[in-house]
Amino acid sequence: MDAVVRYVVATVLAVAGGYVGYHFVSSVPFGVVGNVLFVGALFGLVAGLFGFTGFFGNVVNVFLLSFPLWFLLPGDWFIIWTGGNVGYAFGNLFGQLARLSAMNRIEAEAL
Repeated sequence: MDAVVRYVVATVLAVAGGYVGYHFVSSVPFGVVGNVLFVGALFGLVAGLFGFTGFFGNVVNVFLLSFPLWFLLPGDWFIIWTGGNVGYAFGNLFGQLARLSAMNRIEAEAL
């Protein structure tokens, strides 16, 4: 049950980040899609740094759910959904890597 709650929270944060990037950030420097990706990544970075969500559900959202939603959602909501999830997944990945490396939990060995 914990995994389902974390997936729902990650999806809600990704869509909220996409919505904020789409509607409330100026589109001058990066364009609308760049803003959606960037703000979604910021939401994911914060979630990854604190470690309360993962990124795998957002990858599933992008690759499995985006294609059927392309036919159902209007154009702006499709950009919010897909861009928010892509940005969130990348930001969350970097946030988790930063958190784990600060805790010295990432180890690498040379062959």
